[in-house]
Amino acid sequence: MNRLQKIVIGEQEVLCNLVLFDLDGTLLDEVRYAYMARARFEVISKMVGREAAVKWAELSGVDIRDFSVDRYGPLARAPRKEDIVVAACALFLTGHRWHRAREIAEKAYREADRLQETKYKPIFFKGVGGALRALKKAGLKLGIATNGSSAAARGIMASLGFEDLFDVIVGADMVEKGKPAPDIILLACESIGVEPSETVYVGDAQEDMVAGRAAGCRAVIAVNNVDDDETTSLADIVTYSVANFRVPSPPS
Repeated sequence: MNRLQKIVIGEQEVLCNLVLFDLDGTLLDEVRYAYMARARFEVISKMVGREAAVKWAELSGVDIRDFSVDRYGPLARAPRKEDIVVAACALFLTGHRWHRAREIAEKAYREADRLQETKYKPIFFKGVGGALRALKKAGLKLGIATNGSSAAARGIMASLGFEDLFDVIVGADMVEKGKPAPDIILLACESIGVEPSETVYVGDAQEDMVAGRAAGCRAVIAVNNVDDDETTSLADIVTYSVANFRVPSPPS
């Protein structure tokens, strides 16, 4: 095991070499979900009609009156592969044969990704950018392990000017099973030669905590969701934001 470095989260200390983060709801403001929902609704409507798009919204946890998203529903929580299956089910239920429904769903999601890129500017939660830079400056390795696509995560970090800060970015499209399975965390660690026991995983949802524990992470940390007992009961540390992460000053 490599020599571990100390970070401070709120008033608590943890030793690690790699800090892995979930993306949406952890680093990024969840407004991205609304843009994602609107883009997918528009593309599905254009490709196969409004009836299918409305059914997709119903199954995905999207309220089409304002495109608010149920933070515990498929759009917000399912791995990309499962999310596409939800869309395919909506298409099947509105008259498309299953094989064709899968093809349309995959194409619609790719097109929606492109549409979203033209309309949405990602936003870190307040203070997150500074905290990430401080962790990196202290010599810690940083990574992202998300149930979204790896390409989307890289594109978002590039648009924010933060891609070079991350040693590894892994999406659910790169593994067989997304969270709550540990696959994306294990792949991220393996990719840069860091043991899970040297890693902390940071997320905002129950599946993040479950995945981090299943991977054998040194600690799992819950942020931005401190009132959700199902999430916080599984966390080693609970804090309001990644902005509360800091590196202690060296002794004078």
